[in-house]
Amino acid sequence: MKTKLTSHMCYMAGLYSKAAKQEKNFVSVNTSIEELKDRFVELSVKELGILPNKIIFGRGSERSVGFYHSRVAKQLIDITNRETYIFKVPNELSSSYVAGMFDASGHFSAGGLEIRHVTPKDAMMLENLSIHTKGDKVLNIGRFMELIKGRSIVLDRLKLRSD
Repeated sequence: MKTKLTSHMCYMAGLYSKAAKQEKNFVSVNTSIEELKDRFVELSVKELGILPNKIIFGRGSERSVGFYHSRVAKQLIDITNRETYIFKVPNELSSSYVAGMFDASGHFSAGGLEIRHVTPKDAMMLENLSIHTKGDKVLNIGRFMELIKGRSIVLDRLKLRSD
């Protein structure tokens, strides 16, 4: 099954890749950030064709929002499994995927910027995009922020706070 790659699909795949618990048929995001929940729902309905009444809020956690859909979950898994082949150059698709990863599990700490649970495949894909990591830590923060600028809800939210 071929998946049509769009920036929205890549963003959702990035979110899914860093979901606290990936499930075969359930796609979700677990966050306290209302803007991220809203974007997840909007993309699910408008871009993935999920019916609004199929969106589930609070499954397992009051912070969770998601839906059951085996075809969509399979497409997101496929994108995630092929991340090192798909995202080789900085472009709209790769920046959307990385923004989704960051929105799902990234944060700023006293030690810098981190994305939790960076796998060796994630590190290789990020390296292809000139983003250097050591474990979960992003080493070249400026380059990373430039890549996901305008695509990351978490980054946009942090910029609003600093303005």
